[in-house]
Amino acid sequence: MNKKNMKGEQAREINRRLAAVWTNNGNSLDTLCRYDDAIHCFDKALELDPRLAAVWAKKGNSLDNLGRYEEAIECFDKALELDPRCSRTWANKGRSLNSLGRYDHAIHCYDKALELNPRNAGAWTNKGSPLDNLGRYEEAIHCCDKALELDPHYAFAWIKKGISLNSLGRYEEGLLCCGKFMEFDPHRALVWAKKGKSLDTLGRNEKAIHCYVKAMELNPHYALAWFNKALAEGKLSKWQEAAVSYQQFLALVPAQYVEPIEYARKRLQELGE
Repeated sequence: MNKKNMKGEQAREINRRLAAVWTNNGNSLDTLCRYDDAIHCFDKALELDPRLAAVWAKKGNSLDNLGRYEEAIECFDKALELDPRCSRTWANKGRSLNSLGRYDHAIHCYDKALELNPRNAGAWTNKGSPLDNLGRYEEAIHCCDKALELDPHYAFAWIKKGISLNSLGRYEEGLLCCGKFMEFDPHRALVWAKKGKSLDTLGRNEKAIHCYVKAMELNPHYALAWFNKALAEGKLSKWQEAAVSYQQFLALVPAQYVEPIEYARKRLQELGE
């Protein structure tokens, strides 16, 4: 090897090492939810070596976490140009497409991911999301069941299955899925609230209220939990408690929840508050 080639190889090796440093920094920042800083690091790595498929995919994940879904998809496409057999990247592209409401395209990506790795429990579970959004609840449940065959302790698959069961009116089965989720992850306010909603639908209002209280203990700013608690209290003729819950809801709720806000104000007027 002549000196010129040796220098070129040394320069490439230095770039590879620097790119690895930037990538590791980006990974750490992404873990800390500092997504903009992580993207900066991934960009630095890609300036040094634009052929790093994994870094394009990591940048896509950070963009997805920021809600910048179109940009995320562009990164996933770059990653797939370089490594079209990466199951995880296909699945992550599906997640961004689902967030944009492009459900059929999302399903296609999950199918590609599962074709490459049929033991990807996350891809099975996430494929259920666009199916659920399309009203294809039985197929969504099937996907969650496939995930749970692979990993019976996969909490996210249990709650996704429960959501689809509730959509079919199979509330008792949905409650069982919520319970399984809580065995593995009892600290999610959203799940307590969903369990409360199912209990409320079944007329088990006291237990529903207990679930809404648990949700608010975990997230004191959870406005819709206050709203649903007020509804349950109203069904039990607990008017004073319901009025307090509606007031708390109105103090916390974002302005875009127009219908619940109008309903809460109307109920407070009727209750003389």
